[in-house]
Amino acid sequence: MTREDAYYERIMLLCGYWDDYDEWLDSYLETEDPLSDIVLELLDCHDDIKEVEHRLNLYCLEAPFDEESVYIRLRLYLRDGYKNGNLTKDDVMSALFRFSQKIPFCYFQNQCRLLSDYCDLAENGILVMKEFDLELLRWLDQGGQINIDPLWKMR
Repeated sequence: MTREDAYYERIMLLCGYWDDYDEWLDSYLETEDPLSDIVLELLDCHDDIKEVEHRLNLYCLEAPFDEESVYIRLRLYLRDGYKNGNLTKDDVMSALFRFSQKIPFCYFQNQCRLLSDYCDLAENGILVMKEFDLELLRWLDQGGQINIDPLWKMR
């Protein structure tokens, strides 16, 4: 198991996405030979999600890893779920808000927070919702910095 995989799963668990955890862990049971220490530790946790989160956190703290690749993966998870209809716009916005609460301060966390805040402004009629939706789709596809200029078009 890579630390990137562990960090991704930790974020998903912290954000309340527990449904795929057993399948995720099973994939390591099927592919690792011999089983890594972290997989064995996670097996010892059984269904104690807090302990699983704790073990994943400790594993991620042991060595540096590519956090940016995890953030790209989170964005692509939202993009794919939204485009294939498994996630609604509300689901995406809820996930972005949760990510912004659980991820340490970084560029990705800031973009999640901005999108969440701008969606609230659009829902309250302060920004143009059509422009927000276009920027959300662009960001889900490409990432990068949120382009706020079109969002502030005069109504």
